[in-house]
Amino acid sequence: MEIPCTINDPIQFLFWSLDEIYPVAVGLIWGIWFDHLLFGILLGIMAIRLYRRFRDRHPDGHLSHRMYWLGFCFSRSKTLPNPYIRTFYPCRK
Repeated sequence: MEIPCTINDPIQFLFWSLDEIYPVAVGLIWGIWFDHLLFGILLGIMAIRLYRRFRDRHPDGHLSHRMYWLGFCFSRSKTLPNPYIRTFYPCRK
């Protein structure tokens, strides 16, 4: 794994990119919540492996593009419009 050298590279935490940290964090929280810490961490590591396979077979941004069109987006986002709105009207200034 390489250390990012430009501003557009993903954020890194130790050896993982930020999008790979989320499954481990969710597994860790789940493991603490249900008193199965080791199982939660192992589940998160398995999720990272599956995610890496998916990410390496598809172009950059494919998962966020798919999530966007499925309707999983922030409702008050200023950079991403609601995917279910098909007609945009000019804003008044």
